[in-house]
Amino acid sequence: MLPIAIFCNHVLCKSNNGSDIQTFSWRDFNQKAVDTSRTPLEGFLGFSMLCGIARVVCSITFITDVLPTNYIYREMISDAQWITAQLAAYTYLAGVFRTLPRMAFFQPSENNTSICVPTMSLIKSLFWTMSLTLIIVAHGSSILSGYFRMKENKFLLDVFTTTRLVAYGISCILLVIGYGIYGRLLIDLTIQSFDLVQGQGGIAEACQETHITDVFRNEDGMEGRNIHRIYILSREGEKGEVETRNDRFKYHIRKMKIFNYSAIMTFVFWSLTSFVLAFWHDTIWSTIVLSKIQAFLANINTNLIFLVVLIGILQSELIHHKGQNSLDVTKAVVSSESSTFAYSETIP
Repeated sequence: MLPIAIFCNHVLCKSNNGSDIQTFSWRDFNQKAVDTSRTPLEGFLGFSMLCGIARVVCSITFITDVLPTNYIYREMISDAQWITAQLAAYTYLAGVFRTLPRMAFFQPSENNTSICVPTMSLIKSLFWTMSLTLIIVAHGSSILSGYFRMKENKFLLDVFTTTRLVAYGISCILLVIGYGIYGRLLIDLTIQSFDLVQGQGGIAEACQETHITDVFRNEDGMEGRNIHRIYILSREGEKGEVETRNDRFKYHIRKMKIFNYSAIMTFVFWSLTSFVLAFWHDTIWSTIVLSKIQAFLANINTNLIFLVVLIGILQSELIHHKGQNSLDVTKAVVSSESSTFAYSETIP
């Protein structure tokens, strides 16, 4: 049962990792002007790829039984996948914190736009503090637990195994709070902003601006003016184009909801699992039925949630690029013209 679960995990991880690479490459191809190393979404995709690679390596290690007595290596490989997964979640949540203050300005005037969001300096401090603490505590505990497993010191092995699992549980609880409050807030603000724009008649209204650039008088006493007109045209298009734009927005909202709810459910599951394993790991891992159930949930259930999220993201991206060419929202047309009229001076 356990080898089958690990093999299925290996196949799903390769699928997830390949989808992450394709998504990252697609965004990099279409956003060459963006510094992808500093963008939260690209950082999230980067850590997700590292997580997929670590899970594939971990699966191959246990399937082929590589270095069966080197428990330090096995603990480090097993631990790397969970650290990169939580770092990916931290990076995405940092991007949410950076986006929320800007979204508050695009709400209706009767809405309360004062939201409690950390400052950029505090966000950076929290991100690096939580990331480094997780790496030092969790990864250090995994190395020490592997070392004391090799030394057959059961007491210290249990101590550092419990420490690592408790650190994961606390980190998952913090992520559940962050995604539950601020992830849902980002979705609500996005929906309200779209409703506000739709209520104003569209993204851009047709208008005209006229500027008189200069006035001159010719030899015949005719006065001329160079008039500079700028027309802002709104391409509301046919009904099908409007529906395509609305459908594209719905897919974006659905992508955000799927990702946010999936993240919340995943971290709730892993917070409960981490605390249960932290204090009863000997009983669970020594019982065949319980260990099989835990292995199935760990290797299959989580990856299926990841696949659902990736399908939602890719579907939204396809809808976005499908309607991008036909939804050129605004276009500026500049024209210059001269107007002349008779002008005569009255001589006293």
